Amino acid sequence: MVSLRQWTLALVALALTGCGQEAREPEPSATPSQAARADLALTRRLTTDMPGCSAAIGVDGQVVWTGTRGVANLETKAPLTADTVFDIGSVSKQFTATAVLLLAGSGALALKDPVSDHVDGLPAWARQVSVDELIHHTSGIPDYVALLEAQGHALTERTTQDQAVRAIAGTKALRFRPGSRFEYSNSNYLLLAEVVRHASGESLPQFLRERVFAPLRLAMTMDPVTPIPGKATSYSGGQVADSRWEQVGDGGVQATPSELVRWADNYRTGELGGAPLLAAQLADPVPSDLGQGMDYAAGIIVGDDGTLLHAGHWAGFRTAFEIRPDRHTAYAVSCNSADLDPLAVVADLRSVWP
Repeated sequence: MVSLRQWTLALVALALTGCGQEAREPEPSATPSQAARADLALTRRLTTDMPGCSAAIGVDGQVVWTGTRGVANLETKAPLTADTVFDIGSVSKQFTATAVLLLAGSGALALKDPVSDHVDGLPAWARQVSVDELIHHTSGIPDYVALLEAQGHALTERTTQDQAVRAIAGTKALRFRPGSRFEYSNSNYLLLAEVVRHASGESLPQFLRERVFAPLRLAMTMDPVTPIPGKATSYSGGQVADSRWEQVGDGGVQATPSELVRWADNYRTGELGGAPLLAAQLADPVPSDLGQGMDYAAGIIVGDDGTLLHAGHWAGFRTAFEIRPDRHTAYAVSCNSADLDPLAVVADLRSVWP
């Protein structure tokens, strides 16, 4: 299985280099030449009778092109469409961070609060880890995914948010002194979901629904296990790769690429949260091990040229998300097979709409 670090390194490299149905008709702002070149990014890499990818390009919050190729389900042969929903994996982290920052902006919590102020039942080390260190992956907390797997839990077995928190609570010591270095860990964002619940009195999915998705008119939800009409089936090696894990915060958002590029425009306009949220989302990014010149901000990677990006993969789903340095153009590609590479599609789309 490709590790998250390998996946993100591939996305970084591409960002720094300059039966499904065929691509849908482009929006009026796409020229015939642009649409044809964007279509080629899918048709040259994917087939019509296997799992595939859905892609979107957004300019100033408007979807200017969508394309799909492949099937949403191998059994039914239903084609992917621009409305097909995908689990976007770790691309969800920016939404969790946004929830925390909105609460910090309202005074419901402080980024320097120790995690122990918001999450009960953790060892003494929780008094040394701040909310901000969770956001930036500098906590030293080991990854709960590995902890649950070490306990013998397979992705096909139901595991809950509480089980993951208990697995983290069983950690006797941190991997390093909090704040001393970067190490990507899904535990950080799972615990941020608990921080949101404590500070707001609402679950993270409910908070996002009411305070982020609804105000921005985004057709998204954070729910990794409830059946969603129009959601693709995911595959790995030709086999269904479904997961019954219920954890949220580190992942869990279900969306289409079109909705992702619409969301991307908030990094330009600040429609949600205004200038304070925009500043907080990108404030004080920390050097990471995800690639040269790549720093980690609030659930989003910041390239030294100003590119914003993140990759996500979970249980056979793959997503690549990127916003250009001028913040006007965004790309999102989601695939329903672990064997496909949306990163290469993003690179092609970037050459069409730079």
